[in-house]
Amino acid sequence: MSNSQNNNRKKIEEIEAELFNSTPIKPKTFSSLIISVQNWFISLPSGGKVIVGVFGLMVAFSLLKTVLSLVQLTFSLAILVVIGYIVFQFVSKSKL
Repeated sequence: MSNSQNNNRKKIEEIEAELFNSTPIKPKTFSSLIISVQNWFISLPSGGKVIVGVFGLMVAFSLLKTVLSLVQLTFSLAILVVIGYIVFQFVSKSKL
């Protein structure tokens, strides 16, 4: 029994030593993430760079289209609110 206890104790001590001696994982900052992506992109073959570039352009244009659609929606709603206000003023004055 004491032999198995000694083995268990040694295993626990080894695991504790590994845990305390391991280097902590550092959270990545935004700049280190950008550098990692740049290094990854540079390491790609030329065909991969073209594919990633085309995909990036597609995502950028999709985001631009979404932003422009939101701006258009905002202007449309503003025009409808102004028209509704004018109609409300007209109807409320004609009742008096």
